[in-house]
Amino acid sequence: MRSEASISSDLTVLAIGAIFVAGLVALGFRLARVQLVDAAKHSYDGARQSIRTVRTAGPRGRILARDGTVLADNRASVSIAVNPEGFQRRTWNDTVLAISNAVDAVSAAIGLRSTLTAGAISRHVRQQLARPLVAWRDVGDEAIARFAERAGEFPGFSCIETEERVYPEGRLAAHVIGFVGRRDAESVGGEQFNFRDKEMCGREGLEAFYDSYLRGSQGELQVTVDARGFAVEEKTVSEARRGPDLRLSIDVAVQRAVERQLRGERGACAALDPRDGSVLALASAPAYDLNILVPQLSPEINERLFRNARNDYRNRACFETYAPGSTFKTVTALAGLGAGVPPEVSYDCTGVFELGGMRLHCARRWGHGPIDMRHALKESCNTYFCNLGCDIGTNALFSAARAMGLGAKTGIDFPQDSAGVVPSAEYKRISYNLPWYASDLAHAAIGQGQLLVTPLQMARVAGAIGTGYLVRPRLGADAPVERTPLPFPERDLAVVREGMCMVVDGGTGKRAGEGVAAAVAGKTGTAEVGLGATRRKNVWFIAYAPAERPTVAIAMVIENGESGGGTAAPKVNAVLKSIFGEAEELEPRVGVGER
Repeated sequence: MRSEASISSDLTVLAIGAIFVAGLVALGFRLARVQLVDAAKHSYDGARQSIRTVRTAGPRGRILARDGTVLADNRASVSIAVNPEGFQRRTWNDTVLAISNAVDAVSAAIGLRSTLTAGAISRHVRQQLARPLVAWRDVGDEAIARFAERAGEFPGFSCIETEERVYPEGRLAAHVIGFVGRRDAESVGGEQFNFRDKEMCGREGLEAFYDSYLRGSQGELQVTVDARGFAVEEKTVSEARRGPDLRLSIDVAVQRAVERQLRGERGACAALDPRDGSVLALASAPAYDLNILVPQLSPEINERLFRNARNDYRNRACFETYAPGSTFKTVTALAGLGAGVPPEVSYDCTGVFELGGMRLHCARRWGHGPIDMRHALKESCNTYFCNLGCDIGTNALFSAARAMGLGAKTGIDFPQDSAGVVPSAEYKRISYNLPWYASDLAHAAIGQGQLLVTPLQMARVAGAIGTGYLVRPRLGADAPVERTPLPFPERDLAVVREGMCMVVDGGTGKRAGEGVAAAVAGKTGTAEVGLGATRRKNVWFIAYAPAERPTVAIAMVIENGESGGGTAAPKVNAVLKSIFGEAEELEPRVGVGER
């Protein structure tokens, strides 16, 4: 019989064996996991770390006028880029220095100065190492030829073709179209280290307002990189796609006619179809050639165009505000009619309106004598409208102004849309820390004082008087049509229409209708601004035509002019002739009058 010691020894051996076998089994499972499961994971992680997903910019859509004239397009552009992988050094600083020296060498060879700084190269190396670094953008044919002749001397450099914006019509509708810039290449984030190429994005005008619409769909590249992040291989996953075209309501013929009349002036003009709000022309002067902003806005051009002390190139058509002068008398007339003042009621014009210590002179210094509303519009009598405004009061006057869309943005599909100012006692107190006086009301009734409007707003006012409803201006041909009936009865509108027809038929604006093959209704305006040596006149003319069934409404302002009837009215006359033709022509030009 075996001893207890022998049995205990056998059990110990068995236990040790079991532990050994269990260890082998566990090791086997672990090896299997490492070789089969973890290997796949590590392989996947390695692939993720060695591949960069790059999004490439899609070309922008074009901007077209209503007749298909191309106002903004894209053109092929060749740039010379440096590929960082060709300049790897032991340290990042050495890599940056190598690239910088190589750029200087190529610069001397092709005769072009690069704007790349050491800081820009360093940022690119540390943040966008897998992408080419553009050293010269939009290079001319001569420089490209010089580079091609000596390309073998410059390994690590290559030509890449991109697209740049081009504006075939140059300065035509420059303030409307706007321009683009290139957004900085940026890291999108995430574990895959995505990068986005620099792409064009709208900076001003319609390029900015419709930026997301015009921008193309991005493509995708997969770039394989080495352990340090330098590119080794590139593969296209999906192609970038061009953005859709944007068609405008702008009529090129009308726009050209307007800009011809503004040439050499400081001023602006807005013309629209009062039936649906389609903007036919929107121009500011001086203008500039949009192509000087391509491929990028240089500091010198930026200073000259947009940061000069006089702001010569600002958008005057729908962003700059002016006192409307006597063009506002059309609104004062509607306010008076709405307050119950019959159009036949006369005020005696002695040539000056006196209120307290204030004296406001009429254009006819010896006075008009007793004058009613229609003839006061025709002759632009200050005395009549000062009396009328003071009689009806501030609330009635400014309620009518707001009903005509003044004091609020027009809602145009454009980034610059000023509301202007319809003043009040509170506005004056906040803005000037002064109380509201009866003299403020008298000034406002003739379109001066704190009252401010844009040319686009006044074109809208003219059109609303002619049609009976207020439209939302629109530049996009497919933008929705919005129109609101005016809160004035037809009989009141008819009185003001008659007065505006009389303005052109022998009144202060008679030069506006001469020789136009359509009946024109309009109103002159002159607003004095500044004091002393800086005192000057901004002159206006607003109109709609044909007077019976308007298809065009227009407002023009000229800074430092002589008078509305002498300076602005003849210019509007030329624009209307371009639309409706000379008086001997029976039919208007196809495109505007027949829409």
